Amino acid sequence: MKLNILTAAVLTSGLAMAATGANAGMTTDRNGNVGYDTYDECVMAVKDGSAKFYTPYTYQNPMRRTGEVSVAKMSLSEVMIPQSVVNNNNLRTSDYEAGACDMGVGQSNGRYGVSGALVGKYVPFASDMPVNVYMDRNGNPVRVTMQQCDNHFGSNFPTPVISEVKAPEAQLAIQEERSMEAVVIETKRTIRPTQYQVSEVIIAPSDQVQRVNTAAGTRVAVETADGRTVYVGQEADAQAIRNTDINQTYPVIRVPDNNMQNNMQQRIIDPNTGRTIIVE
Repeated sequence: MKLNILTAAVLTSGLAMAATGANAGMTTDRNGNVGYDTYDECVMAVKDGSAKFYTPYTYQNPMRRTGEVSVAKMSLSEVMIPQSVVNNNNLRTSDYEAGACDMGVGQSNGRYGVSGALVGKYVPFASDMPVNVYMDRNGNPVRVTMQQCDNHFGSNFPTPVISEVKAPEAQLAIQEERSMEAVVIETKRTIRPTQYQVSEVIIAPSDQVQRVNTAAGTRVAVETADGRTVYVGQEADAQAIRNTDINQTYPVIRVPDNNMQNNMQQRIIDPNTGRTIIVE
């Protein structure tokens, strides 16, 4: 029997110690508001529903500071923290959807913060708490205070609590079948002979030579002295001239001429000297 009584006593003592440990990090002021030793403890209380959110107990009208041109009244959840504030303070969210856990501060700049017992503690603030939002001339929020008392937070924007993130829906993985095919590009090339044969040579002033575009390509027309236009074919380019086989006989026609037949020449190669000879 003594063992049973002793065991019961130890169990009772253990439960009392556990209850004391659970509330060891929480402080309550004379107005019933609470604060926690650490930010994580405050967040845990907010998320498990055990937190008692701060309730103002004084009344003060809004008081603008330098650079603040207007004051908007809204709930804390309607406030969006400027991105510059998020970046400068390494915040993990820019909204107050889950409220705030902010370090309590005392009086400054003509306004109170929280009660003395909660200064330095992390105080939970509800997402639907009415607040004053001070705006600059561009309508950007620059400071937030408690609406009823105009008391300030630990900084211009209280530290937000990160809301519970819903797990994203599973994404259906779609595998695409892709086939790789070799693409063969055929290139047609026209190989011209390295040696050209000349049927005739026409010598004419440049102002009597015209180039004409035809279905078969560009052709050269020469106007003769009697007013006739003769199509003489394709004009020889520099490459063709360099590769012309002149070891042959071909007529040379001069234009203008009243009688083309009288001025026909024969250009031949002297086999003894290798020089070109024009015979009229």
